[in-house]
Amino acid sequence: MTFLPKFDTMRFHKLLIIGLVFWACPGPENSPDEIPVSNKQFTFHQNLNQLYFGASVDESYEAENLSKVTIYWFGTSRGNAIDTLVLWDNGTHGDILSGDLLWGLKILNDSSNISNVLGDDSGFVYLDYIAVYQTQSIAVADSFNIGNIIPRIVNISAPDTIVRPSDETVALQLVSAEVFDADGLETIKWVGFTSYYVEGDSMMNKGDYIYLYDDGSDVILYPPNFTSGDDVSGDGIYSFRIPIYGTGFTDPDFQTKAGSFTWRFSTQDASNEYSKTIEYDIIIQ
Repeated sequence: MTFLPKFDTMRFHKLLIIGLVFWACPGPENSPDEIPVSNKQFTFHQNLNQLYFGASVDESYEAENLSKVTIYWFGTSRGNAIDTLVLWDNGTHGDILSGDLLWGLKILNDSSNISNVLGDDSGFVYLDYIAVYQTQSIAVADSFNIGNIIPRIVNISAPDTIVRPSDETVALQLVSAEVFDADGLETIKWVGFTSYYVEGDSMMNKGDYIYLYDDGSDVILYPPNFTSGDDVSGDGIYSFRIPIYGTGFTDPDFQTKAGSFTWRFSTQDASNEYSKTIEYDIIIQ
């Protein structure tokens, strides 16, 4: 059952704090008896798609013992329907240390847990911390900047199987990755992939990234006139033509191994945040 806190007019006026921002300069300090909720925390762990909430709460207030701590979660707008969530101080549900009075909760950011799910949102999120004592509850409203949204790889375009030429020729195989960044495609620093050779249990290209380009093939990458093979500049689709050497080559520097490979695609934005790694399996014959 959702707990709805009751306030008398004077207490509500004195204790409800509206619109605090986590990096704001602190105002005049209140005594612990006035505000028993402090050290308010929120983190969006994007790579794990998890939300973390935390707050330090005094174990007593005006001679009444603390009974529970909840939050009202509004997501990106206080006009949204409220998700009521319970915080814990027993070392479970994302709380780290039992009994340290730092109450916490870590949940998956999905509709099975909350209605106010975060997606490609930027800006602020809004929540109220509620400390429930025996006959009264104290509400502290707060807001946090979501911060930088990490980029993500939307789609990989590459064949499942590549057949090497049977002579001393080189085939160019186009590989592309479509990326998205809620903060704008202009914040993408690079897109690339590494190649893991399954049978040999080793990394190709010394483990270095093979970079893809969103340059519309307007840039000569290698002399005399080798370009990326990218189609349209600035459309978020990064491409590169991978050289596949024919079986007729005997020089080890100009040979393409046959076997199973796992390509691991990633991208980084201007804030040095990485996307989730996307794996793509391919066979070279």
